[in-house]
Amino acid sequence: MHDNHPRVDGTAADRASAVVTEEWCRALEVTGPSPEDDFFEAGGNSLLIASMIDRVERRLGIPFPVEVAFIEGTLGALTDACAERITAAEGGTA
Repeated sequence: MHDNHPRVDGTAADRASAVVTEEWCRALEVTGPSPEDDFFEAGGNSLLIASMIDRVERRLGIPFPVEVAFIEGTLGALTDACAERITAAEGGTA
């Protein structure tokens, strides 16, 4: 299955922020989330996070930081962890 999303360019942080925020909004049916927003406090559940994880992994080509989703759970923490994984996958340092 292929998502019809435009390619996201920019730094690892830019790409992570764009994709994670878009998929967060899609999963929770919200607009304009804050980095401090918690996925589960915003109405998310395990089925929604599983779906979001799958979409983010496919779009960014990285393993999603599942532990961050369940321990910290904020949009900002997820974005930062995904950016670190993108950087590592591309051979850089975070």
